[in-house]
Amino acid sequence: MSSVASRGIHFLQRLNAANGELVRALGGAVACPSLLGVPLGHNSSFLQGPAFAPPRIREAIWCGSTNSTTEEGKQLQDPRVLTDVGDVPIQEIRDCGVDDDRLMNVISDSVKLVMEEGPLRPLVLGGDHSISFPVVRAVSEKLGGPVDILHLDAHPDNYDAFEGNKYSHASSFARIMEGGYARRLLQAIFVTLHMILAFVLKTV
Repeated sequence: MSSVASRGIHFLQRLNAANGELVRALGGAVACPSLLGVPLGHNSSFLQGPAFAPPRIREAIWCGSTNSTTEEGKQLQDPRVLTDVGDVPIQEIRDCGVDDDRLMNVISDSVKLVMEEGPLRPLVLGGDHSISFPVVRAVSEKLGGPVDILHLDAHPDNYDAFEGNKYSHASSFARIMEGGYARRLLQAIFVTLHMILAFVLKTV
């Protein structure tokens, strides 16, 4: 791992530990979702917008037009309910010449670091769909075996190597399945209206 990647991981580890200590100091929690951003977009075969998503998602969560009280009466500002360990500096690491194999390892290592700091559980904000592979791999390895997955998407993302890229956003579940990280995989594929119209127009 490059020195830049190592520094990114160490920064995340320190931030993560601080959040864990805060949760424990406030009385602890059985499991506390913790936001982890992975602003990766270059494996998208179309637009690169997903790389900008994590801060936009956070902005929507804390938007003043909504309130932060859940249906159970819990407050999202309470760090026992929701914490935030920031973003993996994945683009900065890539800019230093780190290849995709190592980038996927950085993402997996980051997810594992969050899981190691109980009671935090990563709630990962992408990023394009290529990050599904390293995230699922990390969870599977950390839990000691394959996991059950419910995948909601418009596509199954199981191309072996879409446009020659084995880490394409369209290939994440091919990597998950070949790695043996899924015990059971249920894919609910949603066909949108524009996809139906495109199909109809091609057949008339």
